[in-house]
Amino acid sequence: MSKFKIFISYRRKGGYDTAKLIYERLKMDGYSVSFDLDTLENGNFGNELQKRIKKCKDFIIILNTGIFDCFTEPDYNPKDDWVRIEIECALKEKKNIVPLKMEDFTYPKRLPSDIKDITRINAIDLSPEHFEAAYEKLKNSFLISKPNWKIRHKKRMISFVFMVFFLAAAYLFFTINASFKQKEQEAREAKLAVQRADSIRIVREMELMRTADSINAAMEAEIARTADSINDAKELEIARTADSVKAYMEAKAARNAQKNAVQSPPPKKTPQQSTPPKNTVQSTPKKTPQQSVPKKTTQQPTQQKSSKK
Repeated sequence: MSKFKIFISYRRKGGYDTAKLIYERLKMDGYSVSFDLDTLENGNFGNELQKRIKKCKDFIIILNTGIFDCFTEPDYNPKDDWVRIEIECALKEKKNIVPLKMEDFTYPKRLPSDIKDITRINAIDLSPEHFEAAYEKLKNSFLISKPNWKIRHKKRMISFVFMVFFLAAAYLFFTINASFKQKEQEAREAKLAVQRADSIRIVREMELMRTADSINAAMEAEIARTADSINDAKELEIARTADSVKAYMEAKAARNAQKNAVQSPPPKKTPQQSTPPKNTVQSTPKKTPQQSVPKKTTQQPTQQKSSKK
């Protein structure tokens, strides 16, 4: 069974609505209140009610008009009057009894001896016009029980938790947003860096291509100039060599002719041999330095000399 600190006693006829209102307000403010509408444990109803009263610190009784009228009824049985049993138990257990007197309520002149001491207890006048003031007076001046901290501050706790959740969500949102923006900025910077690198690479490639083209053009021009120079030099050298060979051959031919002219005896003048024989004239130009003509010419004088001797 739950541990209740406040017990509310009321007569259903005339006091239920007020008792229910007091119960809801106290429960909302964090108090632990027992109301007979709550589920009771299995067992005797009267015994369970008395157990709750004994465990409570405060006992609130709603005094509405006609609450004690049943005492004068002919078939009245005290054992069936739960309000009287509750008041008697609270007085006997010396609980903190708080009577709430509704409008137009007055104690009867005679009450049973077991509950007549309730008339000596200070009560709170409860009226619709001054209900809030009476309720605040009940909480602040009459009740011994203190509200449950968790229930009393439930709204504040909910508000606090909501605020913490909101702040945490806002922090996460801003953090994630900042992280996302940072990553987006980093991605943008990386993209710009890649673009700059591509631009630099393209510029360098173009420079290398221009340099390679310049080098190739220069090399081709230099090769062409060198080839032209070599060709010119070769042609010049060939021409010089040809001229030298030609001059040498001409000079050699002239020397050979001169030697032949010096070594050969003058021909005998005859009418028929006024001109040199065709064989001797034609054979002389055709002789080359490697032919054996000069040797024969050189041997003829010796033969002539020997003949002379």
